Amino acid sequence: MTTANPQANTRALAPAYRSYEARNQSYRETAAGKRRDYGHVLVTGATGYLGSYVLRELMANRDREVSVLVRGSDDRAARARLGEILRHYFGDSQGAALLNNPRLTVLAGDLRRDDLGLEARARERLADSIQAVFHCAANVKHFGHYWEFHADNVAATGRLLELAARRAARPADFHLVSTLSVCGRAPEDGFRLFTEYDAPPEAADENYYTRSKQDAERLVVSARQNLANACIHRVGNLVFAAGGGPLQSNIRENAFFRQIAAFLRLGVVPDDSHVWLCHVDLVARALVLLAEDAGLANETHHVKNARRDTVAGFVTAVDSVRACEFGAFLERLEDAVDQPEVDAALSETLENFGLYRGVSPQGRARRQEIVSGRTQMLLARLGLVWPPIPAAGLFSQTTGLKSTAAGASAY
Repeated sequence: MTTANPQANTRALAPAYRSYEARNQSYRETAAGKRRDYGHVLVTGATGYLGSYVLRELMANRDREVSVLVRGSDDRAARARLGEILRHYFGDSQGAALLNNPRLTVLAGDLRRDDLGLEARARERLADSIQAVFHCAANVKHFGHYWEFHADNVAATGRLLELAARRAARPADFHLVSTLSVCGRAPEDGFRLFTEYDAPPEAADENYYTRSKQDAERLVVSARQNLANACIHRVGNLVFAAGGGPLQSNIRENAFFRQIAAFLRLGVVPDDSHVWLCHVDLVARALVLLAEDAGLANETHHVKNARRDTVAGFVTAVDSVRACEFGAFLERLEDAVDQPEVDAALSETLENFGLYRGVSPQGRARRQEIVSGRTQMLLARLGLVWPPIPAAGLFSQTTGLKSTAAGASAY
C-alpha cells in the first residue's frame, strides 16, 4: 500500500500552482461582462436533480422562453412526468407555477434518436429559435454497459451539438454539464494539478460514466470550431438545496450517495477522505451566472464549493457512524466479509476504493489536486458566495439516506 507525503505533494505542485495563478491573471483584470440575454433556450435533463434547478433558475428571467425535452410517449405524457418532478422538488404550488408558466414548452423527445424524437417541423423550429442549449441530461448510474453510457452521454451530446450548429449564421451557444471526475484516477507516480485549463486524460477511464463524460467533453471542445460559444461546466457532489428541499429522487443511482449509504450501513467512514459538497440550487445558479456572462466564451468551469469538507464530517452527522483511521476502516471491511446484511455495502466500498485491485486510494488521491480558483474568482465577481453547510441540513440529508439505504438490499 503506497502513501504520499502531503509536504512532498505541496513542493511538487508548487510550479504548477504558480503557472495556474499566472494564467488566471487576465481574468482578474477584467470586470464582469455584460449579460447574455438568452431569449429562448433548450434544456435537457429537466427531470433530473440539477436539471430541475437549472430550469427554475432559467425561468426566473421573465423575458425568457424555455423549451425542455422530456422522455414521454407524447407531449402530454412528457408534461405530466416533468410536473411530477417539479412538485417533488419545489412543492405543489411552486411546481405547478413552473409547469403552467406560458413561457415553458414541454416537448416529448428521445436523445437516443438521431431526430431527438421530434417531428421535422418541431426540430427545425427549435434550431431556428434557440439561442442556447443547456445539456443537463446524463446517465449517472456508474454501472451498466458502456454502450448505454455512450448512447446517453456521448452520442446524445453530439446530436445536440448538431442542433445548436444547424443555424450556421447564428449558431446557438452550448453549455454541457459535466463532472469533476473527468480528471480520472490520480497518477501512481508523480503529482498532478487538474485545473479548468486541463482536458481529461487520454487514457480510457475504467469507470464507464466518467469515460463517457470525458468523451462528451472532447465533442464539445471540437464543436468550438463551429459554435461561437461552447462551454463545459464540471460540477462537484450535489447535496440538498441551500434553500431547503428533498433528497434527489433517484438517489440510489447516484454513485456518491450510494457510497455514503454504504458508510452508513457499515457504521464507519475514513477520517481523511475529502469531498466538495455543493448545494444543488447554488450550482444551478452558478452555472446560469457563468453562462450568461458575455465576457466568457468557450470556457471550462469547475463549479464546486470553495471549501473542501471531509466525508467523515458529512456522514457522522448520524450518531451511529464513527470516523476512524484508514487501517481501522480496512479492519471493519474484513469483519464485514462474514456479515451478509452488509454485503452490498461492502461490495460498493471495495469497488469504489479500488481495493479489488489492491490500490491504496489514500496514497494515490494525495497525488492529484483539483482546483477551482479561477471559477471561484469569477463567481465571486458575479455575486455568488458558497455558504457553510448547515448542521441541520447535514443531519436531515444523512438520516434520509440512512432510511433509504435501510429499505434497499443494494444501492
